[in-house]
Amino acid sequence: MISPKIGMGLVVAVLFALLFVMLSYSSGYGQVIDGEVRFIRKPLVTHIVKDYRLDGGEWSFGYFVPVAVAGLFWLRRKELLNTAVEPALVGGGAFLVFGFLFYWAGYRGEQKYFGYAAGQILVLGTILWFLGWRWFGKLFWLWMLLGMMWPWRFLIERVSAPLQLIMIKLTSWFLNVVGAGAVASGSSLSTSALDPVTGDPIALDVHAACSGMRSLFALVMIGLVFSFLRVKEEWKRWVLMACVPLVAVAGNFVRILMLFGGSAVWGTDFAVGEGHEMSTFHLVAGLMVFVVALVLLSLMVAVMEGGWQKVFKRSKVVRREVSREVG
Repeated sequence: MISPKIGMGLVVAVLFALLFVMLSYSSGYGQVIDGEVRFIRKPLVTHIVKDYRLDGGEWSFGYFVPVAVAGLFWLRRKELLNTAVEPALVGGGAFLVFGFLFYWAGYRGEQKYFGYAAGQILVLGTILWFLGWRWFGKLFWLWMLLGMMWPWRFLIERVSAPLQLIMIKLTSWFLNVVGAGAVASGSSLSTSALDPVTGDPIALDVHAACSGMRSLFALVMIGLVFSFLRVKEEWKRWVLMACVPLVAVAGNFVRILMLFGGSAVWGTDFAVGEGHEMSTFHLVAGLMVFVVALVLLSLMVAVMEGGWQKVFKRSKVVRREVSREVG
């Protein structure tokens, strides 16, 4: 005999599967079949998988979001399952109706982003309808993390342009301070330093991927995981998330400096790559974005949670014990 809770969960799962996996939703820009452009509606899950592959796989981390949400829920299951269940039928019903209307509007207008937004709203409504506001308060950051599953590709250009300007100005200023003689022009950076192989001035193009945009959205996901696991108070979580863009910029600043340093020592082809091919050094420099970001996020968490004070007090205790033994 299936319990009512399991039965309701199965009904909700089937409903979401129908809306996002089975029902054809939008056709996008169409596809060429036998030399003709045809507009064939496809399920939202098909659009999601396709969007994960576009823009150099910018949003491919979305595959891991559901796994991360499930894993974090499991780690905090004892605390979460002790939360009182107080279904908010009015609030939950309102969000469910709004979510279905949003879904319908996207279907009629063939706008997949409306479908993505509807999915996030429907998850919110489901939590409130069955579990209540207390549960949503506990699950808020997991709900936010789930929002990173939807590929919001329209944000890419809006975010990359200002970050490109920030990276160009920051790097140009720093290189001029250290005497490298840098001049910024659009998204390019020219320096007075010479390539040791070709003898030409070293020039770097700060594309969207190097501006902090590529790492920003992935770092938002990492920041959400950090905030859920490592930070206890809500205001600290908001501070941590607000600093994620700055962390992304800092990581990419280190990346560009590594590319400049590698170009100055071993040549641009070695450090950056030849033509459109990325070199191994360039790949390693890209990974440093996440290393720097993780270090900075960890330090921020340590500061907000009083970790440094604990370390400082512990070191004082150790020094006292050592001095007593020596004395």
